[in-house]
Amino acid sequence: MSDILFLDKPFMYTGLGTLTYTVPTGTATQSYNVHVEVTEVPPSGLSIVVNKSGSPIFTAPALAPTQIAQQFKVSFQAASTNVITVVLSSASAIDSVINHVKATITLAQGAN
Repeated sequence: MSDILFLDKPFMYTGLGTLTYTVPTGTATQSYNVHVEVTEVPPSGLSIVVNKSGSPIFTAPALAPTQIAQQFKVSFQAASTNVITVVLSSASAIDSVINHVKATITLAQGAN
């Protein structure tokens, strides 16, 4: 099960998982953007992928061994009933520890 994202409301997320937003039925194609800020303690195997209707549209670069934070913003077009997901996953057992990965994810309309 995934958590739900809301437009223009920063979502504080702890741990690994999937956050989901479904573009409302009848919505015309328009620009959206996802801003993600992640803090964690290395070492890490954290992977962050933004998907639109199941297809990856952005994969964040891997963290360097000494890097303790990452942020990015990605813009894209989405239309009625498209499903936007932000997936935080990891191959490292350390990242599955509760409160190890902390992220703030914001979904907004517009390219900025």
